[in-house]
Amino acid sequence: MLADPILTVDSDLADPNNSNTANGTISQAQFIDPDAEVRGYIQCTGKISPSDPCDPNDDDQDYYRATLEAGQVVTLTIADFSPQTPDTLDLDLYLTDLTGTILAQSIAFSSKNETVTVPENGEYIIIADAFVGSSNYSLVITPAFSTGPQQPAAASQMSTMSPHFLTVVEPQSTAIPDPVRKRYRERQVASREDRRVLRPRLVTMDDGDLAPAKTGALSPGFLRDRLGIETDAPVDPDYAAKLTLLHHIKITNATARREVLAPYHYPRMHQVAPPPDPSLQWNLGSVDWQSALQEIEDRLPGAQRPLVAVLDSGVLTTHPKIAPVIVDARDFVPAFIDGDAFDAEAEESVDPNDPNGSECFDFHGTHVATIATAPRGGPTLNGRDMVGGAPFADLMMLKLGFSQGDDCRLIVGDIPEAIRYAAGLPNASQTLPPRRADVINLSFGGPAPNPATEAAIEEAIAAGVIVVASAGNDGDGTENGPSWPASFPDVFAVAATDINDLRAPYSSFYPQVEIAAPGGDVRFDLNVDGFADGIIGGVGRLNTAGNGFDPRYSLYQGTSMAAPMAAAGFALMKSIYPQLTSDEAHRLVEEGLLTTDIGAPGRDPETGFGLISYRKMVDVALQLRDDALNLPPGFRIDPPVVDLGNIGNTATIDVTRLGSPSFTIDRVSVAVTGSSASIPDGQPLVTDAEGFGTYEITVDRSGFTPGSYFGEITVHASNGDTKIVPLSFQIPQPSLNAETAPALILLEAFDGNGFTEVDRIVSNGAGESFSLTGVEAGDYRLRITTDMDFDREICDAGELGGTFPGKACDSTAVFTVPDDSESVTLDLILDRLPD
Repeated sequence: MLADPILTVDSDLADPNNSNTANGTISQAQFIDPDAEVRGYIQCTGKISPSDPCDPNDDDQDYYRATLEAGQVVTLTIADFSPQTPDTLDLDLYLTDLTGTILAQSIAFSSKNETVTVPENGEYIIIADAFVGSSNYSLVITPAFSTGPQQPAAASQMSTMSPHFLTVVEPQSTAIPDPVRKRYRERQVASREDRRVLRPRLVTMDDGDLAPAKTGALSPGFLRDRLGIETDAPVDPDYAAKLTLLHHIKITNATARREVLAPYHYPRMHQVAPPPDPSLQWNLGSVDWQSALQEIEDRLPGAQRPLVAVLDSGVLTTHPKIAPVIVDARDFVPAFIDGDAFDAEAEESVDPNDPNGSECFDFHGTHVATIATAPRGGPTLNGRDMVGGAPFADLMMLKLGFSQGDDCRLIVGDIPEAIRYAAGLPNASQTLPPRRADVINLSFGGPAPNPATEAAIEEAIAAGVIVVASAGNDGDGTENGPSWPASFPDVFAVAATDINDLRAPYSSFYPQVEIAAPGGDVRFDLNVDGFADGIIGGVGRLNTAGNGFDPRYSLYQGTSMAAPMAAAGFALMKSIYPQLTSDEAHRLVEEGLLTTDIGAPGRDPETGFGLISYRKMVDVALQLRDDALNLPPGFRIDPPVVDLGNIGNTATIDVTRLGSPSFTIDRVSVAVTGSSASIPDGQPLVTDAEGFGTYEITVDRSGFTPGSYFGEITVHASNGDTKIVPLSFQIPQPSLNAETAPALILLEAFDGNGFTEVDRIVSNGAGESFSLTGVEAGDYRLRITTDMDFDREICDAGELGGTFPGKACDSTAVFTVPDDSESVTLDLILDRLPD
């Protein structure tokens, strides 16, 4: 029996077969390596209320001792955690010095992962603490890195924590202690706010407002019994005040079963250095990454950590650019494919012995995720390093791939349910994330839309999520065309650019493309740095033993790489202005406020509204936060282009509000150049009182001769604003070479009051000639129709048919046969009839 040599086991498991050695105090702390991965078990039973202690016989704490470096990250993952029952299982994580003084702690109430960061080089005690319940856990120590402007929400450096400020997250909660509620109301009065307006705010707690508890988390009893600190030992007043705040935060949140109170940490200024290798990461320069990050540091050092959900093939969780930032993981591959159903992991399912290794070993999900969220620092791999577009973002990784066998490049998981999970909505996994994602990245697509996926995307956007997707890699082939989910109306379809900010040759182009981002072109090395001009990202490479995968970097190209670049940009915006909605983001893009136009002026099918600019995105987010952006209400139109081709007669457009406009939609006009034929205004199908909604555009092809036509659909608002959607269609030249069903030809005489059938023949359809002889003088029409369903109906829905001379089946137009008529040759056209 073999195992990974990095694994370490808790020395006092519940398993009686284990050679147990106690590790429940500082003096008993189990020594571990600085890169260890510990598997353990702890339990806390007997609690009636959150402030009660555990049963004295419980193994409720495990102590570990390690020599660590500044910036290393310790992550405790709760194996049995369920968001549905957070009050029955809650483990915490503490980092102390050798005397038991807490230096960092992670006491989130409803989180699968607890994380602390090592403040400086030294020897430390790591404590896994069971607040309630029992569970296996993993304790992973990862290399030093910098997470950017702010620590994870669940992790607290004691050195930066305020001993007096307290964040009231949910002021309406009845679990808030009376002294805190009193201070909250005092702040309301001081701000002259209506007491009915309840919003999160900071309150100041004076010494003595909150009495230290005798038992429970971080109480004197806890310090004495668990950390070996005598209660009469001298304690720094600020440190004691911090412990008191943390105790009440933990108890209050556990009572409320959600985050009601939170500590406040003083912001720390950071200097944004260039990427580790600016030449290799030219993609960051293309989007003004460094100046954007510097702007965040200068203007808003306390920006919150955004959460990016990457729905992809899975991830190599041991990669040093993944392990520090992944806070949520779930497998949405059905059990009939991978055998383990919707469990709480997202490890890429790769078989080292797979004969399809050249196809299956690309670690697509790892590459995509690191482009978006790779943190700063950490070990170099093969002498190289990288940083993601949003290096202080957290990662939610949802696995949708099964990277084995002939279909290893396919997305085989349940996409709609994964989207719902990412958005914090009920889903088939029967679990909800501790926190919903801010941005969802979908680096995959196909040629046909799926209604279930579209519905899930609409629900996610309604929940406040921004969704981006890759536009596709068929731009240099015959399959170029719309790709879904990118082409759904509310998704940002992302095209790829090269090092010269031009559309990459493989990048698909079609009207729904909305923005562009660097995707690379590995054919060239135009900046002469010795590497192909691809996008660097994390991957796994088969180890020398051939039995596993080592973390590495690799250069890929594709719109799959462009999408996470865009997702990271929106994540930066969300970190500054969390209220940003998808509708607002689309409006900002349409106004040119987030991009640099690199193609034809305005929107074009190759790069949409242009190449994203992180600096513009950050500047706009700061203006939104400061309520300094004068962006009046408007409206959007979808789709951006209407092409009826050579078949369609009708199309619909959706006119959607942006903001809260006071104007109405008055008219949807249609005009075509190059023809005297008129097209009626768009007719409302489903609209509200102000005219927003769905309109139908109808083109009567009978008024147009063969050729190509272009026009405009113009939406007119009552405030004078207009928006235009290009319209195009083709009238094909009829041909004898067509193949149709047999056609019935009716000759009908008109007597001034109506039509009477005078002759009928059946032809073999298009390409056939027929003759009508002995026709007397008079007025006539010819009606022609196929009857594929043989229901004997004339011009039935879905058939081919028409009239001569009027074209439309119900036309009453006639032609005249004079008394002295000779033979006349007529061309009759079988047109498509409405469905």
